[in-house]
Amino acid sequence: MPALPQPLATILENPEVHIGGTDATIDLNLGRAFLNEILAARPPDTPVEELLLDPEAGNLVNLHLQVQAPVVGNVRRKITLRPGPAVSFPDQPWLQFDITDGFKLFDKPIIKLMQRQIADKLPRGVELTSDHLRLHVPALLTSAGHQKLVPLIKELRLTSQPNQLVVRLRISA
Repeated sequence: MPALPQPLATILENPEVHIGGTDATIDLNLGRAFLNEILAARPPDTPVEELLLDPEAGNLVNLHLQVQAPVVGNVRRKITLRPGPAVSFPDQPWLQFDITDGFKLFDKPIIKLMQRQIADKLPRGVELTSDHLRLHVPALLTSAGHQKLVPLIKELRLTSQPNQLVVRLRISA
């Protein structure tokens, strides 16, 4: 994991001292190319061969996915996700995406049948069912070495527009 720039690392070491009293809401418009660079940096030992995001209007995000699945082999899907409500800490730490389209006839029964095997392959803090994808934000931040961010984040919400994922982040220290 790359090191944080020193000023940011200093703030994270003791947020109350350096940014105490801060209450800020930030809208980050993350472009498609940037998002896909982040996804391309996934661990090499995953069964995921392709993983791309394509945000579009109407608060929909297309996830292009190709995986090597046990028994069925190579599977390629375009799954449409709708970001759910805002995440608030510590009350509601799960960021949810409802799956609105993309699974084929036998996908949902196979996912339900193999739910335990799928869960074992996913990183801690990621849950996939045939109806939704959920991300436990504190667990993901902690596993990435950014646990000191968790108490600063009061709300996190994702929406989309063409070619951009909009992250609304409220931080308070």
